[in-house]
Amino acid sequence: MKKKRNAKWEIRNIAGTYLVLLIFAAIWILPLIIAVVKSFTINGFGNYAYVLNYDKINYFRVIFNSMTIAVTSAVVVTLITALAAYAFSKMKFPGSRIIYGAILACLAVPVAAVTSPLFATIKNMGLLDHHLGVIIPLIAFNAPMMLLMIKNYFDTIPDELLESARIDGASRFRIWYVFMVPLSVPMIANVLVLTFIYSWNDYLVPLLVMRSEENYPVTLAAQYFMSSTYQSPEDVARIYAVMILLALPSILVYLVSQRFLVAGATAGAVKG
Repeated sequence: MKKKRNAKWEIRNIAGTYLVLLIFAAIWILPLIIAVVKSFTINGFGNYAYVLNYDKINYFRVIFNSMTIAVTSAVVVTLITALAAYAFSKMKFPGSRIIYGAILACLAVPVAAVTSPLFATIKNMGLLDHHLGVIIPLIAFNAPMMLLMIKNYFDTIPDELLESARIDGASRFRIWYVFMVPLSVPMIANVLVLTFIYSWNDYLVPLLVMRSEENYPVTLAAQYFMSSTYQSPEDVARIYAVMILLALPSILVYLVSQRFLVAGATAGAVKG
């Protein structure tokens, strides 16, 4: 009887888990499906051709701008946080806990709370309406969370493995790129992809920095297109087409890298 009850309880737990996952999946997928359907309601593929040939905003220029910002931010954040995580996880130096705690405390500060000083800083640096003016803040805002993720993963790597490398005469930097990086590929790839997606989808920082349409990333281009239409049924269909086309590169990156995201999310639990 007890085994039957346990089996029924386990089945209910599994069914409940799948139900919750299906609900969350529907919340994310249904709007995308609706957008695709709406984009074809009037003029069909003509809406996509209109967007690709839109004279005020060049679609391919917008994608290039977002790729430049997102790829640069992702690579720099991944490199910096992988090095910093190694220092905080495997090296002992004065004030390490205080510095690490101060960095993590930045996670509690919303971006909206620092918009005024951020704008003033970017302006004083002469980086308004420049890709670098967006990249630098995105690196700063994404780095603390990514540092936390990689550092927690590095903590699971046995110190004995690194100690044997030190005995053999390996330098700290050599230990990092010969041992730590290869052992942490799932998590590092996870950080790379997540930073790319977060940077691609960011709206507030480009809104503060960018001024000319030719430098707009996808988020500002979408807003510009929506504000420049008359919201007729034909315009609404084109707006949905804009959303699909601008989100498509980010979706493709996510689909291609999904296995790294899953591996990175579960690796720490498996190693621990």
